[in-house]
Amino acid sequence: MAKEQVSSILRALQILECFMDGETEWTLKALVDHLGIPTTTVFRQVSTLVERQYLEQDPVRKSYRVGPRLILLSSVILGQSDLRRVARPELEQLSNAVKETINLSVLLDRDIFYLDKVETHRSIVCNTKIGSRVPAYATSAGKIILADQSEAYIDDYCEWLKQCAPLTERTIIDPDRLREELARVRIEGYAMDNGEIESGLICIGAPIYDLSRRVIASVSVSGPDYRMSADQEEMIKEVKRTAANISRVLGYRG
Repeated sequence: MAKEQVSSILRALQILECFMDGETEWTLKALVDHLGIPTTTVFRQVSTLVERQYLEQDPVRKSYRVGPRLILLSSVILGQSDLRRVARPELEQLSNAVKETINLSVLLDRDIFYLDKVETHRSIVCNTKIGSRVPAYATSAGKIILADQSEAYIDDYCEWLKQCAPLTERTIIDPDRLREELARVRIEGYAMDNGEIESGLICIGAPIYDLSRRVIASVSVSGPDYRMSADQEEMIKEVKRTAANISRVLGYRG
């Protein structure tokens, strides 16, 4: 009985995790095809999740999307995040200094997860959303955190990268080029994404360390290439300073 209950929980989590992969709505058939789980099993699970308001069903299209209870749960978790709470004042100061979009990110599986964001009031902004995920290899934040991973992890990541598609004409999907990029990041202490996730957008990221001297997150500044290029050296200096300040609050002594 216990094994059946654990299996049921696992399937429910697999269904909920589908809504983390960029797809905002799923039909029953799409979930069945994606998960490889019998239709009756998926139907029972989503029906329960809808009843508990973790998912909701569109009355016309009959597709499923994130429900109010799951949104409430995620907002509570984000609100209680120590990293987010500690970093927020520094992110706001950085935003005031550079007048561009600021993101706080962590690594989740092979993606970057946006934990927090401070918007700029200038025209042409970065379209990231708190709680969304993007491929780590295409972002400055992702390169920063990947650069601190073990050789075994990077080997596995580069093997997986071979099957990935570029997001723009500048996206790095060649494993050797990514390794070279990560080596540069380790030396220079910051990473750049020059139109690799979105054409015309430049992002500069710096590492956030914890007490154990591991990179646990990244702070990055994003903006249109013509603004970022003009002030690039200042952007690099400011984002590194902000990341260092957050790291110190977290107990890092480097």
